[in-house]
Amino acid sequence: MFKVDPEFAIAYTKLTVTLVCSWPPGRNSNKRDLVVFNVKWWISWLLGIFLVVPLIYAAVVDRKNVLEFTKSLCLAVSCGQCAVKMFFCKLQHRRIKFLLDEMEEYVKASVPFERQIFLNYIKNCGLVHVVLNACSLVASIGVILGPLVLPQRLPTEAKYPFSVETHPNYEIIYVHQAFAGILCSSIGCIDCQIAMLLWYSIARLDILSLEMEKITNVCQFYECVRKHQYLLWFVDEIIKAGRCLVATTVIMTTLAVIFGGVHIVGNEPLIAKLQFVIIVGGFSMLLYITAWPSETLTRMCENVGWTIYNSPWLKNSKELNKGIEFVIQRSNKPAMISLSGIFPALSLNYYATFLSKTFSYFTTLRIILAKME
Repeated sequence: MFKVDPEFAIAYTKLTVTLVCSWPPGRNSNKRDLVVFNVKWWISWLLGIFLVVPLIYAAVVDRKNVLEFTKSLCLAVSCGQCAVKMFFCKLQHRRIKFLLDEMEEYVKASVPFERQIFLNYIKNCGLVHVVLNACSLVASIGVILGPLVLPQRLPTEAKYPFSVETHPNYEIIYVHQAFAGILCSSIGCIDCQIAMLLWYSIARLDILSLEMEKITNVCQFYECVRKHQYLLWFVDEIIKAGRCLVATTVIMTTLAVIFGGVHIVGNEPLIAKLQFVIIVGGFSMLLYITAWPSETLTRMCENVGWTIYNSPWLKNSKELNKGIEFVIQRSNKPAMISLSGIFPALSLNYYATFLSKTFSYFTTLRIILAKME
């Protein structure tokens, strides 16, 4: 139905983050576009915050009821994560704008063989991004339509300092909670946006490796070194822009597993269990979205050094020994997303450890709840 190409992938990602406003207007945008973008950001952010506060208040009121307490906190974590990530995107507005503009301009001017490499990576990771977005949307719709099958009048058990039983208060609160739910479904889209930048950098490094294999003179070598230095700087800028977003994902996913696990393994109706299975599963998948390209990026950075080392022409070029050594040494220090005190280095090994501890937590929690019952 659609022509899948690099431009389509960029347009799709830009569309999915429309509500959370994490994709700033481009370089050619006028003042009106910037004003509209900022107004939309404040509206979305405030509507998300306005649901977090009632959910936390509900958790405080129901603190003696474990199920209601953890349910309110789990939903508060979902809305809170969206607000926090939007805030970090706002802080990194200029950096993210520069990175996205650079990516769009390069993709637009890319030659056929470069476009084919981009397309290979899109086919490799695109389905995962689409599945995550679909799961997030299904989870939000499941919560929004909860009153149809559960004994509650609103999608969440948030409590307000006024009556929500009368009209039009009930309709206004329901629409607000529904919008906040759809807003929460865009949480994963922010992670997909950062992952897309990482995959773009990986593809650029892959293209650079192919160019290094075809080096036949000194000028080509120094041009490749210049591109290598620029790409390493570009990756470092992505890490600076996405480090806090990934840290938020790690923290909020852990909290969602802790609070949502009570409902998954506890004595709850099947519909309620299904809601939290989708929520916790979606949160866990968020971490994988950035862990996968982070792992691949590390290997690709090292691959550039091996390409230089194995190049037949460069082996016979004695005058470039220092330059070759510099590239190899720089490649032995691959870029990694890390944050001291929260996660050492984001990778698939870290993600596997996280899943292992999650299953151990569910097992322990089930034993504790069985004894309590």
